[in-house]
This record gives sequence, C-alpha cells and structure tokens, in this order.
Amino acid sequence: MKRFCISMIPLLLGLATLSGMAQTVTGTVRGTVADPTGAIVAGAAVTATNVATGVTTAAKTNGAGEYSIRFLQIGNYKLTVVAQGFEAAKYGPFALEIDQTAKVDISLRIGAASVTVDVLAGMQPILNTESATLGETLTENTINSIPLNGRDFSELTVYTPGAVAPGFSSFGGGDSTERNIDAGNQVSVNGNRQQSNNYLLDGQEINENINNTIGYNPSPDAIAEVRVITSNANAEFGNVNGGTVLAVMKSGSNRLHGSVFGFLKNYKLDANSWGNDNNVTPLPRATIRLPSMVEPWAAQS
Repeated sequence: MKRFCISMIPLLLGLATLSGMAQTVTGTVRGTVADPTGAIVAGAAVTATNVATGVTTAAKTNGAGEYSIRFLQIGNYKLTVVAQGFEAAKYGPFALEIDQTAKVDISLRIGAASVTVDVLAGMQPILNTESATLGETLTENTINSIPLNGRDFSELTVYTPGAVAPGFSSFGGGDSTERNIDAGNQVSVNGNRQQSNNYLLDGQEINENINNTIGYNPSPDAIAEVRVITSNANAEFGNVNGGTVLAVMKSGSNRLHGSVFGFLKNYKLDANSWGNDNNVTPLPRATIRLPSMVEPWAAQS
C-alpha cells in the first residue's frame, strides 16, 4: 500500500501542474480596506459577485487590512465589504480582464452594517498598477467590430503595439481555417520570429507541433476576449520569446443568450492588390440601345 501511494505522487504532481497552467486566463481582485481616518480594518468580509452568473467568491482582510480574491472568471464584478461597526460598502460593477490584477481599495464609514453605501456606481475602467506586463486586450465588442478575413481570430493580434504582420494579405487563407502551417500568416512581435509566439485557448496551448505555429482557429463568435502579451509576461508564460496570445471562450450566464451571423466569402468581392498591378478582367460592357424613334435622326447626323 505504501509503494502504491509513493508511485501515485508523480501523477498527482502532474495533475496539479495541469490545473495550474489552466489558471492563466483568470483574474484577481485585491486591495486594502480602511476606515475614514485611513486606519486599516482587519477581519472585514469581502465578497466578489459575478454579475452575469451570480457566483460569489469570499475572502477576509488580514492583519494589514489587505484582501486577495484569485482565480476569478473574466467578466463584470461587484464587490461587497462588511465589517463590524461599519456600514456595508458596495463597489462596481467593473470589468475584470484576462490575467488582470485589479486593485480596489475601499474606505468604510462608521455606522450600522444594515446601511449600505455605493462606493462606485456604473462601469469604470481600472488602471493597471499591479503588473509590469505590456500587451493589448481585445474585448467581445472589439472582436465583433473588426472585420476578419476568413474569420481568422489570429488577425486580431495585428492591432497590438509592437506587432507586425509581414504576410498580412495571407490572413484568412486556406491554411488558417484549420491548421495554420504557414508562419507568414502570423505576426512578428517586437522583432521576434513568428514561430516564437505561443497561443493558448482557455489556458491550454493550441500550437501546431510540427511548425510551432497556431494549430486551431475557433469561431470569433465563440470568443469572449483575446489578450496579446508582448513583454514582461508573468512566470507562468515562460519559455516564450515572441508574443503570448490568450483567448477565452464565452461562458454561460443566468440569461438565455446567443448570436446569429451570416458569412459570405467570395474572391470577387476582394479589393485589388498592389502586386496584381490592376490586372483584372474587365466586366462586360453594357449595350445601350436607343429607342427606334431616335435611330433615324442619329443616322442622319
């Protein structure tokens, strides 16, 4: 029995590693709770509520008045803070993005806990003051607004500062619909080779193992958010010289929702390229025939 337990240790460690890798697409909310004088409030109960699903995650402030709620699914959140001798405080809603650490400090008012004070009403962006990571986050609204040739979601990486696509015209081609075997269909981030990029979908790598390029292209309508990390990535994204592309699929909510789209791809609708030098087959000219009553006059003139 002891031998069996010992032999299971490597397997358990491997499973723990896999679960840890999948946490890279979540977010964190942390901050400090204080009273009106700025003194810290220890033991305050802080609850983060996902607006779309209603799922709550709770934490308490430590002796320094600090709290940290990790591994939160991306989306819109509200915070509720309750402490003995203070009025309850609500903060939000605010958006929590991929791999974001949102710092939210809350000041409590002295009073009865039955009284609730809204610290912030309405959606507000939170400045990134907790991480030196550089990159660009593309939300669902942005993904739906940008025209993608061939519905290739990797084309979104072009809109990241420091990213250049030498083969931009090849995006959306035949190779990018299932397996992108051509490195020219990918961006070069900060001057690195296209094969140096790393693509993850819901925390799992989707790279083509043979050519080290992107190996799977999900439907843009199924993607909730895309983040491209260009430099100073966190330790869990190690061993990547180029850009780290994180994509997260849409999840459910308490309301029935969906989307419908129509997709028409025809080369006759494409704009003419510079390399083609305007060599296109002209459309047949329309033949205009004047009414018969005018023909004799035209012949005489």
